[in-house]
Amino acid sequence: MSLDLHVPALGAARASRLDRAIVIRALCAAVVVAATLLSLPAIADERPSLRGDITASSDVITFGEIVSGAPEEIAGTPVFRAPNLGEEGTIQTARILAAAEALGLDRVETFGRSQISVLRAARRVAAEEIAAALKAEIGQRFALDAGSLSVVFDGQPPALVVAPDVTEPVGVIDLAFNADSRRVSGIVFVGPSAAERRSQMLVTGSVIETVEIALLNRAVARGEAIRPADVTVERRPRGAVPVDARLENVEIEGRVARRSLSAGAAIRQGDLVRPDLVARGENVLIVYRSRGLTLTMRGSANEAGALGDVINVTNPQSKRILQATVSGPGQVVVNAPSLGPVASAAAIAQ
Repeated sequence: MSLDLHVPALGAARASRLDRAIVIRALCAAVVVAATLLSLPAIADERPSLRGDITASSDVITFGEIVSGAPEEIAGTPVFRAPNLGEEGTIQTARILAAAEALGLDRVETFGRSQISVLRAARRVAAEEIAAALKAEIGQRFALDAGSLSVVFDGQPPALVVAPDVTEPVGVIDLAFNADSRRVSGIVFVGPSAAERRSQMLVTGSVIETVEIALLNRAVARGEAIRPADVTVERRPRGAVPVDARLENVEIEGRVARRSLSAGAAIRQGDLVRPDLVARGENVLIVYRSRGLTLTMRGSANEAGALGDVINVTNPQSKRILQATVSGPGQVVVNAPSLGPVASAAAIAQ
């Protein structure tokens, strides 16, 4: 016996409505899936997680400093002590998870890290700043020029470490200075006052008094002018510098080399002279001045001379030798105020 089943065919209109319903349901399902996927990063971001290595700015580390997304009510809770100023330490992840559990937080994303590093922020006060404070204090107490002093510390150069927001300058207390041995010791500190020191240490060393010298940057030929760019000024220990090489005793401006000087040489008092404005044997203009009378004549220079030098010149007519002062290039002046005008004029002409 056979059983024939007959399924009636759907009408065109009904098939069309069914297709639209299937498409709409598929689109709705896709929207739900997409929304779920897009929300996953946000959920992950909101989950408490380790921040990674951090820099601490105070003595203690709060839970919120090491765990991102920590609930507000526990984020400010101190959980660990920070390293000393300028030092670095580590915190094991297991300790962080234990702290979270103690605060009622049962889940923290660690990203597989076993520990985090913590650097304590600090400002380092270097030896140069400490030395400047010592020199200023010595100069004030012992009437010395602080700018001429140099401090050589015993051992490693000292340094003070303070919090980044501490801006007070270095202070000095208990200063001891021996003017004969040049030994110095004292306590240096940073803080608003000696009674409120943020950081301090005892320093010892020697004080060297220095002087300035001028070193040539290039070789200079005899008679060549010295320009400012040709000279470098340095400080050297006073005892190692000859008196005539100290910059305070050397006049450089408007001077020329008396002899050839090599690069790197220290300029000494006798190395420079004023440039000659009159050459030996040069035909010069002689200006004669007396009370109410000025005469000019030509003469011959018997010797070379710089500005202000007194040299001998010869009157070519009378062959008389006169003492004259160099007043400019190729020019000398003869002053005869003690003679009357007529007598003076006659005397110089003879």
